[in-house]
Amino acid sequence: MVLWPAIIKYEGGSELTYISSASEWECDVDLHFFSYEEGDLLIDSVGEIYALDERVENSIKPMVTGRRFDKDEIFEMIKERFSFIGACWVSKFAASQLITKAFKL
Repeated sequence: MVLWPAIIKYEGGSELTYISSASEWECDVDLHFFSYEEGDLLIDSVGEIYALDERVENSIKPMVTGRRFDKDEIFEMIKERFSFIGACWVSKFAASQLITKAFKL
């Protein structure tokens, strides 16, 4: 079971999508109806990794992979994304605290 919030990490790039809750996942057709690429992942608030290639009743169902990212790996993904879009990291410490709070790692 996905522990929300979660992020989607898209294969082959630094793009991430933040999903705040199961309600957001269920209500936003763009998140659960359309197909994902092989290698796209959903990462929940404890770092559990879910594959996004299983359809159940015409909807994507995140499937647990048995793998996890730790806090540092998630931090690096987020840092890479912000770097890609040109944002500056003012304080690594502050960002780390934000990630820890959001993702309970």
